[in-house]
Amino acid sequence: TNLKSVFFIIQKAVPHLEKTKGSIVNISSILSTMAVPVATVYSLSKAALDHLTRCLAVDLGAKGIRVNSINPGYFPTRILRHLGDVDKINEKFGKYEVAQQPLKGRIGVLEDVAQAVAFLVSDAAGFVTGELIKVDGGRNYNGSSTLSAEELQ
Repeated sequence: TNLKSVFFIIQKAVPHLEKTKGSIVNISSILSTMAVPVATVYSLSKAALDHLTRCLAVDLGAKGIRVNSINPGYFPTRILRHLGDVDKINEKFGKYEVAQQPLKGRIGVLEDVAQAVAFLVSDAAGFVTGELIKVDGGRNYNGSSTLSAEELQ
């Protein structure tokens, strides 16, 4: 669903976006470029979404439609609930991630992602297409190590 659903929704939206010269912002992940334990399929699907973003930027550009992606790092959400006590996991993983990223002192908040999306749909980004914007406090520059599912317990 990380790829197929996005593709089908975009197909349905293109006629409207063509009329309005709209913009598409996909939500991917920094894991699209990192190999981490227990996230093979997720990482692969996000890498495919990144490439879809670039391909659609080329395909839809002539129609005046810009296509970009936000690639967030770790944000404390409910996505890890399948591993157990999500609040405990988020606390532990959040501390680990803060230590790994160059921007110390805090973990990202969802407003960080929202502000990046707001930029990409604004006129200020009117000549930006095919870009993958990382919102991760610089985490992707500090290696691909992460905690395993067992370490999160």
